[in-house]
Amino acid sequence: MVAFTIYTYRDLSELRKIQEEREVYPFIFSETLQQLEEDDEICIDISALIYYLLIEKNNIQPAYINLRRITSDTVVIVNEGIVNSAMELFPLLFSNYKAYYEKGDSSVEETAALPIVQNTKRRFIYKYNNAKDLEKIIEYADENDIPIATFSQANQDRREEFNKFNKSEKLALLDLTSMSFAIHDNKNIIYAFEQFIGLFSNISIISHTPQVDDLLEFFPLFFDGAKPISDLIPELQNMGQDEPEESNVVKITDLNQEEYTNFITDFSHSLIGHSYFKERLKRLLNNFILLNKAKEQKVLSIFLFGASGIGKTEVARLFANGLQKDSYLAKINFQNYSSQDALNSLIGSPAGYVGCNHGELSEKLQKSKVAVLLCDEFEKTTRPVFSFFLELLEDGRFTDSMAREYDMDGYIIIFTSNIPNENEYKKAIPPELQTRFDLVCEFEKPTLLEKREFLELLFEKAKNKYKEQFNNITVTDEDRERLFNFDYSELSSLRDIKRVFNNRLMDLFSEKL
Repeated sequence: MVAFTIYTYRDLSELRKIQEEREVYPFIFSETLQQLEEDDEICIDISALIYYLLIEKNNIQPAYINLRRITSDTVVIVNEGIVNSAMELFPLLFSNYKAYYEKGDSSVEETAALPIVQNTKRRFIYKYNNAKDLEKIIEYADENDIPIATFSQANQDRREEFNKFNKSEKLALLDLTSMSFAIHDNKNIIYAFEQFIGLFSNISIISHTPQVDDLLEFFPLFFDGAKPISDLIPELQNMGQDEPEESNVVKITDLNQEEYTNFITDFSHSLIGHSYFKERLKRLLNNFILLNKAKEQKVLSIFLFGASGIGKTEVARLFANGLQKDSYLAKINFQNYSSQDALNSLIGSPAGYVGCNHGELSEKLQKSKVAVLLCDEFEKTTRPVFSFFLELLEDGRFTDSMAREYDMDGYIIIFTSNIPNENEYKKAIPPELQTRFDLVCEFEKPTLLEKREFLELLFEKAKNKYKEQFNNITVTDEDRERLFNFDYSELSSLRDIKRVFNNRLMDLFSEKL
């Protein structure tokens, strides 16, 4: 066999330049041999083949057979990063290599005279910007009997369904978001997809916007660019536009100086007791805001433990309400996450859209308008969930089972637990996770004086909450003292004290009205 020259290109932009001059075909077993028999002056990109053969070396000989009709008129190209691998895999086929475009030149002499062939069918990746977009796409697909799946699902259990829609040219959606993550670890997948997409040419490809550039780089011969998914499905108006909607989640890092000062004042006033915690928290928040703006710290994490009903959960509520009054607080009770499939319940399962669970964490975060997450009774969950939060606190983001990425930059995550002391905390929480928490604090039971302060706070808030009732009656200092006149010395839970106070207040209204 005569050995030939293989030409290299540096990047996607250079490959696009080659495509402007001629049609570039990917290598496909059996099809490539037929193409060469019909026209030996074609241009073939074997980059995906090389990645594949580096893993599946038993297919080297079949690849040789498919390339045996190469002549001196055939142009074989490969990404320059793997050209040495190509030479090693095909030593009898290629004797040397050179750049398709010499540095500073627009072409090379050997190839410049070949005929120019433009692509006849242009394909695009249709993008969506966030998880809410994807939820709407799935809902639309379900309502209109449009199949939608990830690549692994469409290539396996739903292959027959996609084949039917491909032949009819009806709309079917294939989401490659998860594939882009997988390819970084295993480029062998590139060839598997090329085989698939060669057979399913009428299937529409969608992707989360941040992964589009990777997909265009991985599959340059199949896609000419990206468009908003609203171009494909007009009913999804403005979805996937280049400028994603700004997040309307309120973060503590967004507050101006006056708003932040008011936040701290209200927080300190509303959280009774725990002066040591409040002092440490104030310093921590100041540092977090500066570090976050400098892109040095994405998430602030706080772990609170101690007896039930003494203010741990109230910390999260005060944060949420301080950022936006009467806001919904994203709360997950990890008492319900003690089974082996706890992580699946948290972030969704399994891969593929039909019948999948989207995960409680993503659903709660989408519903909330403030950057606060409460993880209650956290010590009761499983090791995989601990590992998940270890990574989340490190990266400030997470990816759910459907490969949707959630950026938690600027979030405050509060973990609470009823474990009684520091020794139990060290036993319950893995050491590597303990080092990730920015603040760990034990909440102590309130003193008698703090209980009285709590009653004063309840009365103050009641006057705002029940304005109509207070306007219709006269509440004297004697009435006020009568409201407080019960034995709360033995009640260690502020929650229990609040329950008694509310009942006594309702009795007062009934009496006065």
